Amino acid sequence: MTATTANGMHFDTTDLPRVRRDALHLAMRLLIEDGRGLVLMRGADAAERKGLEAAFWQSFEGETREGVATLVRLWSLIDVFQTRRLQAMLLEQGFAIVAKAITFAADARLNFDRGFNPQHAVMALAERAEPVIAMRRQARPIAASAEMALAA
Repeated sequence: MTATTANGMHFDTTDLPRVRRDALHLAMRLLIEDGRGLVLMRGADAAERKGLEAAFWQSFEGETREGVATLVRLWSLIDVFQTRRLQAMLLEQGFAIVAKAITFAADARLNFDRGFNPQHAVMALAERAEPVIAMRRQARPIAASAEMALAA
């Protein structure tokens, strides 16, 4: 299925074009600079979207088609982060996951109507996650007892 925009551009709505990672970084940086870095945790309302889009178009250098695809991918990334498992990953890994998420969002298959597949996002970000190093608890020394002495 394709959609035609007002200026005659065509998009395949079942798989939006991939975008440059630096274009998505620009959009996310603009959100953070505007004090809206927690948008991945709580989502974005219409006013936040409108404000970012205005700032994005002032800073973005590239084709309109890529800019539109970048914004659609950004909003879809924010929407997919509203799932419980991705929220947990964000809380666990902090903002270190944002760079990995941008890489995922720039390249992953994206359906315009449905957004990113949440399970694909979880699997992709889990693959890119830094290994968690578990700290072992030190075992308490066992006090020698009479029964242990007899067993020896």
